Amino acid sequence: MKKKNIVGIIIIALFVIGIAAALMQYKREQTALEQPEVGEEPETVVLSADENPFGVEIKKINENYDLTRDYYKNYDNKGLEKFVIPNITTDERSYIIALRESGYCKYGYIDEEDNIIAEMTEQQKEDWIGNTEAVIHKTVLSADGEDLYKFSVSENYTMIEADVSINAHATKVMDNIMRLLEEIEIYQILNGNDNWSVNIVTKDFETGRELSNINFPKEEWNLSAEMWDE
Repeated sequence: MKKKNIVGIIIIALFVIGIAAALMQYKREQTALEQPEVGEEPETVVLSADENPFGVEIKKINENYDLTRDYYKNYDNKGLEKFVIPNITTDERSYIIALRESGYCKYGYIDEEDNIIAEMTEQQKEDWIGNTEAVIHKTVLSADGEDLYKFSVSENYTMIEADVSINAHATKVMDNIMRLLEEIEIYQILNGNDNWSVNIVTKDFETGRELSNINFPKEEWNLSAEMWDE
């Protein structure tokens, strides 16, 4: 290959690399512009991604960390949907941090009435709904290999059936039920049902006998050995 051609190829390659680098820088700048300016960030991981509902690390809260809407310095909710999010498993302070880091909303905060508020775009809402469905299905499938309990959920996510043996590990079963409830409540709320409710039917794994039938959260759900004695 002639020296002139080699030089030409090198120049073209450098030109292409320069364009790619410029595009990457532009994308980083646009992403930064899209993110709301925020106050002081939390520090030090205290909960892993497996220990919170969003699958992200939850961080320790600084004394000056703002959980209110004032956390956002350039707050502008034009075009966003606003939801009140019940939190049934995690303390609200940790929940707010996880919510903000999840990417499922543009703004997450505690309002004057101590409600957890999430404001989001249509795409963020659809992404969050998709995540809730994925977690529900994963939780149900995780029990398929178990010999002492199994779960099923109705297609419209309004009913959970739990078939449980008296010999099952109660804590493990309850953890899975709470995970299902947490995801189902979010699914219902994001789909416009503010008065969300889940019918939980618990049955004896061996006999199929109904042990309890409650509507959560109006009624409390629990699992105890006494249920098999009734």
